[in-house]
Amino acid sequence: PAEVGTLSLEFHSLARATKRPEFDAGPDDVRRRMAATVTLLNSSLVPLSLKSSGGAHPTGRVSLGAMGDSYYEYLAKTAILDPRLRPTAGAMFKAALLEIEQQLLVPREHGRTFLAEASMNGRRGRPAGGASAAGAPRAPSDKPLFSKILKMDHLACFLPGTIAVALHHGVVPRGEGHEEVAEGILKTCIDMYRMTPSGIAPEILSLGPGNTPEVRRNDRHNLLRPETAESLYFVGLLTGKPRYRRAAWDMFAAFRAGSRASDGAYTSLDDVYAQPSRRRDDMPTFWLAETLKYLFLNFAPPTLLPLDGWVFNTEAHPLRIFPRGAEAA
Repeated sequence: PAEVGTLSLEFHSLARATKRPEFDAGPDDVRRRMAATVTLLNSSLVPLSLKSSGGAHPTGRVSLGAMGDSYYEYLAKTAILDPRLRPTAGAMFKAALLEIEQQLLVPREHGRTFLAEASMNGRRGRPAGGASAAGAPRAPSDKPLFSKILKMDHLACFLPGTIAVALHHGVVPRGEGHEEVAEGILKTCIDMYRMTPSGIAPEILSLGPGNTPEVRRNDRHNLLRPETAESLYFVGLLTGKPRYRRAAWDMFAAFRAGSRASDGAYTSLDDVYAQPSRRRDDMPTFWLAETLKYLFLNFAPPTLLPLDGWVFNTEAHPLRIFPRGAEAA
């Protein structure tokens, strides 16, 4: 879903800037199609693979990591960008968040929360691909079956920050436990850094027996990803807790010690458990565009890019929020 659901902020902003409403048509159509898919599935969590022809069966993997992440991110942020879309995109995000909390979270010790993936395995009482009678509405008991997959991509660490901005703008209400969910997931993201000798997170965290965190050998690399720095910034703004700024500094210090090359560039790492880790011959563009930007913002005055005026796209580019009641073009 991320592939089709990630350009709404950009196209709606382009429509407003150019006064050409045709740029709204694409994301509006995608949102209608995704709403129809959610209705067919009877679930706000959608599998990673969808048919372009429409229709959906409750089978496949659900993830807030690779291929799924920014679909959910953009539901919330579209509702923030254009308040007129709060009843559609905002309602879709609120429903998705409730289902994430019901189906994908694994509570752990000391307030930590693991954000798992899941496999959709048909519907309750019917095998995968079974259908209701033609035209019959889906009953609550007709929701998909989910089986947790105890794997959490670093990419999924975007979610605490998205929950924080959704809370700030009222897309989801305060006082219903969402803030605690955001902080619990963020604690796990911070642990991904603190659990390694280098202080740099692996690409993927898994849970072993007894829900003990473990990192498989093929998951020990690091690509300088921004999601934890992003969530530290937004959750820090929401809560005002200095612990998140301290965690951001620890992250930056670890990157500086472990991934900085002699020419001043920063590189991906093969194994965050090795001392020292072999550096790869690459520096992803999102290191400059996102990771360093969010690390900087953790220490910048909150008035630099106030949340009431700006929303960030998935590449950390700030876009001006439309005034209430404004036309999109």
